[in-house]
Amino acid sequence: MTNLLKTSLCYLFFLMGAFWVIGFIIFVYSAISLKYHPLEKAEAIVTLTGGSDRIAESLNLLKDKKAPLLFISGVNENVTGYHLLKEVPKELEEKIELGYQAKTTQMNAEETAEWVKKNNINSFILVTSFYHMPRSLLEMKYMLSDLEIIPYAVFPKNFGQNTAWIHTRYAWQLFLEYHKFLIVYLLRRS
Repeated sequence: MTNLLKTSLCYLFFLMGAFWVIGFIIFVYSAISLKYHPLEKAEAIVTLTGGSDRIAESLNLLKDKKAPLLFISGVNENVTGYHLLKEVPKELEEKIELGYQAKTTQMNAEETAEWVKKNNINSFILVTSFYHMPRSLLEMKYMLSDLEIIPYAVFPKNFGQNTAWIHTRYAWQLFLEYHKFLIVYLLRRS
């Protein structure tokens, strides 16, 4: 291998690494800066299961009348509506529908697309964990490009008060989600 080829390969790997690092920084910044504006309303709320506080936050949005309907996508087939919604007031129960088909984020988008079309929904608030939001939005916008999707990112308690989260599982979650996001982004573009 010639010196010119070695040098070219070193520059190529350096550039690829630099793009990866810059992309990761942008990804983390976008994930932690997504803030829901309290005045925003929509025709429905869509919640993706899998993370703590997602369902509780979406129920609070429903109680606060940010939307008249709630769809919970990706409910485990072994979980009954009774167990999932046992703390929900009766008047809210009839406004909630559970989806049991989705096992992945892409399937969440497919299941949500079916539900919004069936219910003639044109806008919804998407509730999921902050680290999961960029990829979830990408999948949803791919399936439902003509709808208004308002992100509602769920953060752990006391998240924004310091940077200690960098040393927790959330940093690892962001690292994993960044790579999943890249895969979805590249597959959707091809």
